Amino acid sequence: MTTNFSKISFPGLVCASISLFFLFGTNTFAQLYPPDRVPRLIDDLPVFFKPLEIQLLSDTSDGLLNSFTLLDAGLIASGATTPVSLSQNRRRFKHLQQHALLSIPYLLHTEHRAAELFYYLHRQILRQFETRPVTLLDLWTRGRYNCITASYLYFVFARRYDLPVAVVETPMHAYIRLNTHPSLVIELTLPKRGFGFSQTRDDVLSNLLNAGLITPYDLSTSGIDALFEAYRERQRILTPVQILAVFFYNRALAAYEHRDMPYAFQYALAAYLIHPEDARYRRLTYDFARAYATALRRDEETESLQAIMAFLQDFAR
Repeated sequence: MTTNFSKISFPGLVCASISLFFLFGTNTFAQLYPPDRVPRLIDDLPVFFKPLEIQLLSDTSDGLLNSFTLLDAGLIASGATTPVSLSQNRRRFKHLQQHALLSIPYLLHTEHRAAELFYYLHRQILRQFETRPVTLLDLWTRGRYNCITASYLYFVFARRYDLPVAVVETPMHAYIRLNTHPSLVIELTLPKRGFGFSQTRDDVLSNLLNAGLITPYDLSTSGIDALFEAYRERQRILTPVQILAVFFYNRALAAYEHRDMPYAFQYALAAYLIHPEDARYRRLTYDFARAYATALRRDEETESLQAIMAFLQDFAR
């Protein structure tokens, strides 16, 4: 029996917004829209990207950030899409970074610096955990965050403290790994016990059982070790650019929740263009393009409908 890990969640750790379809494998359509075709593709479609978003998509076409800083890229992908908004949000972050540098002594021990930063962010910024899609900009609204935005925030701050960290994505979740010896898990969604957080094999399998993702039959036929290893294999380190794709993915889901199909499709497409090798982005782009086409057909938007249908034909080629 094949176990479905695409909907794994953990009580107290769930971050459902980052992955409705946690699918792995090679995307044979990855080169369907190479970088030089991206501007023309956007021009041909009924989408409404702002100039900063288009610049970001072009900048990340090689999988790297070349023109934008890590902070600015995250803010643009979160919705700071005008020069004024980007500047305002950048100043807020820079102010907090400077305050952190003055508040947290540069301790010699890496783990001490990492722990102080963890508790500082929860004192100063991270106040309300959300399982729904949120962005970096929601940090200014009562400190709302989810696992991916909090992890990205920590990642940005950690670079100023020379902390060897990585953002790790698992099915339905993301966390920080401090690459010391041994490595430590930094779970940003647990303010009191997230630093050095650990889960036993039994804890993980119990959560999978409670979520209905595995059954007692799976345990009896596949075995505990095999199921736990299958779960661990679905963890991966995210590059900064791949995190930006998750941000756009979250915005697509948020737009879909509000039945805003033009933007649901637009942000799904952005996630796909940034990280075309990830099959979930291709699937979401295709599904949201079809839903957008249905809305255009209903509203008798003939020209836009033709553009979306042509895109779908290319996409399914």
